[in-house]
Amino acid sequence: MTSAQRPSSTPDSPTPTATSVGGAAGDPTTVEGTTEVLPSVVQKVTAFAAREIPGVAALGGSASRAVGAVRQTLTGNTENTAGVRVELEEQTARIGVDVAIEYGVGARELVRALRRHIPRAVEEIAGVTVVELNVVITDVQLPGGEDADAGATPPPPPPPPRPGATL
Repeated sequence: MTSAQRPSSTPDSPTPTATSVGGAAGDPTTVEGTTEVLPSVVQKVTAFAAREIPGVAALGGSASRAVGAVRQTLTGNTENTAGVRVELEEQTARIGVDVAIEYGVGARELVRALRRHIPRAVEEIAGVTVVELNVVITDVQLPGGEDADAGATPPPPPPPPRPGATL
């Protein structure tokens, strides 16, 4: 294409893309159809966005985290969305997020960050407007991990069976 054939870009006309030059067939803006976003998509985006906030230690309560760990071990699926609930109606969502926070993080500031970041991510990635975001703080993780609060060593293993003993 020579410069004489190339469409010009002016402030009043957007820069043409390869699919829109000359009104080419297959331009995605001229094809009619429907788009559906499944709740699982909003759930994944929400879970990922929540984990991006400093101070979020984990999603879900301790039971849902345990189930998620077992599921990950069995299936290899690392997309744990435990602790995220989505009610999707047309292009709006009501979302519930259960989070465990790190010790020392202010809950109010963390919730404000979640309320800013999650709706923005869901709208940008999934094209769905978040009309409600409910946050439940389920736990606080102490420094040193979950085992640090026990402070005790694990019990010794049971002694081996005696020779000739029945099990």
